[in-house]
Amino acid sequence: MLPTPAEQEQIDAFISKVRSADDSKVRYIALSELSVIHQRINPKTSETYAPTSNRSLISAYRNSIREALGENTPVLQWLRYSEKRTTEYRQHQQAQRTERHHNQRPLNAEEHIKRAVTLLEYMDLRWSTAAAIAGVVALTGRRPYEVGCVGAFEEDPSDASRVRFSGQAKTRDAERATAVYSFPVLAERALVLDTLARIRETVDPELTNKVYSQRFGKNIGTAAKRYFQDVNDDPIIPRELREAYAASAYHKFAPRETTELQFYNEVLGHVEGDLNTSAFYFAFYVIDGQEIN
Repeated sequence: MLPTPAEQEQIDAFISKVRSADDSKVRYIALSELSVIHQRINPKTSETYAPTSNRSLISAYRNSIREALGENTPVLQWLRYSEKRTTEYRQHQQAQRTERHHNQRPLNAEEHIKRAVTLLEYMDLRWSTAAAIAGVVALTGRRPYEVGCVGAFEEDPSDASRVRFSGQAKTRDAERATAVYSFPVLAERALVLDTLARIRETVDPELTNKVYSQRFGKNIGTAAKRYFQDVNDDPIIPRELREAYAASAYHKFAPRETTELQFYNEVLGHVEGDLNTSAFYFAFYVIDGQEIN
């Protein structure tokens, strides 16, 4: 998750402080900053932020530090997640995963797909880049940045319901980022690929993830919540569109002998054989008796 503008200002101020400090003070400055991060109060809950939020922010710090000060800057030794915090984070993740598996949201998969198709077809009458991105995310399960900038999509000649994809964004593994794999799309493939081509005409492919999110993130979120809801009419945000895709794709395409967990791992592009990440994507279940044609 990218930092908010306010968090980025905080990161930039920290880097400026490190730049101007004596080497002997860098450790103290880093540890003090970590203390501030972990003691932040979430205004929505009046409690400290969850370990997942703190870990994301610390990752953002480290990424900005590398860009500004280089990979070998000493401050990276100190501004990092400690072993104790890592254990706390993993325990929090396990609790979150357990809660999700006990509290899935009902999804009308057929209606969900129809909404996405209607949205993309409407783009011929009134174009909106953010809405088009949300629709493609819903039908492919790819991340907004992959849809808008870095993902490469092409027809899979072996199956008319599938596309071949490369350009996975959320990985530091260069080999995985360029690896090509096939996954099914939830609607007519031509509609998805044609919309993708139009999106690429309107979005600068050189945008970084940070700038892309600043420019399009809010509007993509608004479009997702406007057009996509679960059975209880609770809105589905962009991150959840990826989870709704997985549930819908399993219902529509998975062989009966394949488990949901294994299917999610394959179509979402997670590391082969590592099902832990895939286990976090069980946010929805398709309502009983729902058939998709």
